[in-house]
Amino acid sequence: MQLATSELQTQSLLWGESSAEKGEVFTKPEIVNLILVASGVVRDLFSIGTRILEPSCGQGEFVVAIAKHIKVRYESDNLKLPITQFVNLVRAYDISSSNLDVARSNVKAVLSDIYTSTELDTALNQWFIHEDFLLTDFNEKFTHVVGNPPYIRIETIPSVLLAEYRHRFVTMIERADIYIAFYEKCLDLLSNQGVLSFICTDRWTKNRYGAGLRSKIASSFQLDLFIDLYGQNAFMSDVMTYPAITQLSKNKQKRTCVLHNPNITPDFSNNLLKCLTDNKLEILEGAELVVRNDLVKEDKPWLFGAADELEMLSRIEGQFPTLEEAGCSVYIGAATGSNKIYIVDEDLDIEANRKIPVITAKELKSGVIDSKSNYIINTYDDDGVIELEQYPLLRNYFLEFEVTLKSRHIAKMTPKQWFKTIDRVYPERAAREKLLIPDIKSELTAIYDDGSYHPNNSIYYICSATWNLHALRAVLLSGIGQMFVQTYSTKVSGGNLRFQAQHLRKIRLPFWNEIDSSIQTELTRIGRTMDTSEAKSLVAQIYSLNEKEKQILGM
Repeated sequence: MQLATSELQTQSLLWGESSAEKGEVFTKPEIVNLILVASGVVRDLFSIGTRILEPSCGQGEFVVAIAKHIKVRYESDNLKLPITQFVNLVRAYDISSSNLDVARSNVKAVLSDIYTSTELDTALNQWFIHEDFLLTDFNEKFTHVVGNPPYIRIETIPSVLLAEYRHRFVTMIERADIYIAFYEKCLDLLSNQGVLSFICTDRWTKNRYGAGLRSKIASSFQLDLFIDLYGQNAFMSDVMTYPAITQLSKNKQKRTCVLHNPNITPDFSNNLLKCLTDNKLEILEGAELVVRNDLVKEDKPWLFGAADELEMLSRIEGQFPTLEEAGCSVYIGAATGSNKIYIVDEDLDIEANRKIPVITAKELKSGVIDSKSNYIINTYDDDGVIELEQYPLLRNYFLEFEVTLKSRHIAKMTPKQWFKTIDRVYPERAAREKLLIPDIKSELTAIYDDGSYHPNNSIYYICSATWNLHALRAVLLSGIGQMFVQTYSTKVSGGNLRFQAQHLRKIRLPFWNEIDSSIQTELTRIGRTMDTSEAKSLVAQIYSLNEKEKQILGM
């Protein structure tokens, strides 16, 4: 049943006052200042008509910084915003009243020497709004939208709110996080000359669930600035994903400034603004600046690599089929919902046909299979989920953990099958030879399994009816696999890449039967022992790499 907006607002504010995870990660001051300067907020603070939106303000890092800039202008130039202009300058939303109280108090403390207590109360009651921004209707546009939208696992969002967000925001597809909805709505609220600048995870710029948002930007907006912050701690607390600063506008100049890991100082921020406003400037002290005119194309992933790497990638993509078109299938290992319960040792007294040898990501850390001889419980048969009553030993085992198993999301969705694993286990795949690829690594790892194990979650695996898997291992580890995944993946904690199915499927591969038989034989031999230099030499032949391309792959 669809609830009225007022009821949904009530649900959201209750969520805001709860202790549930709501993606509250606060931004460091130097990052806040960079965004405010580069987006033109600082420059335009005293301009008539400036309207600033902060859609998820938390404890007010951005709004407090704006107040400090107002104070600096007052102290240096004796310049004071007229009260009517001041009242309408900012709109900041949050679903946590306690966060808003902190933000309001901090702003008031900064500006108490400029405005009276009554003026501040009047203005800040307009500035800070205790509502769910995504559920609020607007009849105004904004010149600047800045902030750090929340990053929340969709499983933790109340279901009635998640359903409404998905209904309202067309770019929130597949497993899109809530920050996608913030981008969509904020873009729609930009004035004709408006600028949006967010610090946020960069995952959406390349992965599948970001396709809708990328398409929207390509059709009506411009990517002015992208700053990756790999290796920098941009937040007050540790996060698992690396953030990026993304600045968008309604300009259609098609010129994008891309910065990698800059040295952020006040001078750097001001010089960056000059680069953004002067198309002739292409050098920026304190960072490697790359100016691109071809980043945004329909819903395609945004590829930020060096031009020569992208040129090589484009050539290979134009000449060779994808991994799956070449006869290889990419799968993901089975997620259980509770490995402590579903991964067991051989001696567990349950029906033997319910146990399948399993390999976990921890057992691949050394780059080879270091099996603990464990088994995964298979809760499926050829007809789907098993009838638990037909397996009395397994039933008794599961009943020991009934409370824990029924508390899982998958069990709540299908209460009659409360005992099943999240993903289906496939005995026939366990019996096939495969290449095991751990999800999170700095470099691609491909480990051969002769058909002994079923992969657990956090492992992707490749099977093929056409390619010899030893030969495929040699090709993937030659640098070709790393190049593709590095281009299409985003980095996570520790500088690692995600070697997920969607990225592995981007790899291009010749058809096996089109490779010279002598090269097939050599690739197969090399794949068993993995002499990287020999592998690269053969890969250079089958991909017809020129000298420049060989250098890119370190040959």
